[in-house]
Amino acid sequence: MNVNADNTTGEKAGQSPATVRLAVTDEDILKVMVVRGIVFIEEQGVDWEGEIDAHEAGAIHVLGEVDGQPTASGRLRLLPDGWAKLERIAVRPRWRGRGIARQIVRFLLEEARRRGATRYRLHAQVYLEEFYREFGFRREGEVFDECGIDHILMVREEG
Repeated sequence: MNVNADNTTGEKAGQSPATVRLAVTDEDILKVMVVRGIVFIEEQGVDWEGEIDAHEAGAIHVLGEVDGQPTASGRLRLLPDGWAKLERIAVRPRWRGRGIARQIVRFLLEEARRRGATRYRLHAQVYLEEFYREFGFRREGEVFDECGIDHILMVREEG
């Protein structure tokens, strides 16, 4: 599930830029879960069971922060045959419009590439199709329901 892309490429005047990094400590993971809880569970009405799944422990989690505040998250799973799946991309409402979602997607793609991936997939909320096209993703198949929200499969392959 991927949500809350923003429409700008940079930060607003007078605002601190986001720091995007791997979530490695227990505190980092807690911050990631706070972001996801706010965006997916509270804002979008996804059930706890739909948001937190069996892939958490084996996934690579990414945290976005502004001035120490958790503002964004993303999750990466490495799949067989050189595939990586980008998931759980979220930006808290207060920090949208600063380009943080773009930072998260770029970071996830770079991390996947660094770990050997050459093909990427994600389940995008339908309204974000154009956002992910900017990163070279293309739509495959029809709209499907995931956690009560319309999604599409999008893929990207390198060389």
